[in-house]
Parts: sequence; structure tokens; C-alpha cells
Amino acid sequence: MIKAVIFDMDGVMIDSEPLWEKTEHILLARRDKQYTPDYRDQIVGLNQNDSGKLLIDTFKLNEKIEDVISERVEILTEIYKEELEVVAELIPLLNLLREHNFKLAVASSSPMRVINFVLDMLSLHEYFPIVVSGECTEDGKPHPAIYLHTADRLEVKPSECVAIEDSINGVRSAKAAGMYCIAVPDKRLSQEEFQNADLIVPSLDKISPDLINFFD
Repeated sequence: MIKAVIFDMDGVMIDSEPLWEKTEHILLARRDKQYTPDYRDQIVGLNQNDSGKLLIDTFKLNEKIEDVISERVEILTEIYKEELEVVAELIPLLNLLREHNFKLAVASSSPMRVINFVLDMLSLHEYFPIVVSGECTEDGKPHPAIYLHTADRLEVKPSECVAIEDSINGVRSAKAAGMYCIAVPDKRLSQEEFQNADLIVPSLDKISPDLINFFD
């Protein structure tokens, strides 16, 4: 029986991937480096430590990961204040799921500082008693650690959870944890690589409690 629904944040709850991309452009431009599509495809879904390491390695920066991450978050939150919007279909779906007594959680690779900023800004805290950041586990997506930790916090088995993801690394993480996974793919990524998901939908309004109960 499915008892919990776990949401990735970036790209699922908020249309943030273009804003992360804008952040990376600014961060790299300050270093006279050029953002590339190949780098974008590798970074989606990674936690901050892994993505910071990827950035430093890819662009051969002689900097500390924590300094790069701190600067990136500063740029991102300033952009969020001006441009961030919630995905239109999210609130109706959250209300439906709550009415059907599903436990809800966020499991995001973003830093907790960014997650709380988003939940506060968009008044979403009331829906998510459990919030897990990529900082909470040593291994980030596609490793299953973040989803296993979230299930533990929810006090349910992984097999009693459905994860909603938009990235390939996120789908791999959820499936490796033993969860069902609904993919709402980032349209900039190859759709063929999402075949490991149990279900692929174009948008959140295609998800319903009846659809989730189908996994029981």
C-alpha cells in the first residue's frame, strides 16, 4: 500500500532549472568560462557538493568547493527573489494528496538553505512536515541514500513510497531505493533515458491519488 509521496523540488515543484542554469552562466562568466550543454546534462539532479566538484573539475578552477557553492547560492537566491514561480499544478495536487491522507515530503539535492527559502517564499511549508536536503546524506543522487533517509523520516518502507522526479539521476536514486517513481521529465533532457521510471507524465496535473494507488 502506498503511504507516502516524495517530491523532488527543482524542476518538479518549481520551474527552477532555467534559473539554476542562469546562475551557472553568471558564476562562470565571472571566471571567463563558458557554460556548455554537456556540463548541464551532467549536473542536473546532483547535490551541491557533487555539482561543485563537477564544476571545478570541468572548468579547471583552482578554488574550494565550499566557496563556489556559497557564491552560487547567493546568486541563485537573488534570482529567485525576482523570477521564481511555483509550478501551477502543484498546489491542487498537494491538496488532493493531503485529502487522501498521503504523507508528504521533499527530497531535494539543493542545500537546506535554498529549500527553506523556496518553501517560505511560496508558502509551501504547511504541506511538507518532512524536508530532506542533499546535505543530509554523504552520497547524493543517483545514490539511493537521500530517498532511504526520507522514507526513514516518514516512518514508512521504501516500497510504500512514490517519488516524483524530473531528472535522470533522481529517477535512478528513487528506483535504487526500492520506490516507485513517476517522472515528469525535464524537457531539455533525452526522454529515452527516463525509461527506468514506473510512469512518465508530461505534467503534475496528470498525477492523481487514484493513479498513485495503482502502484499498490
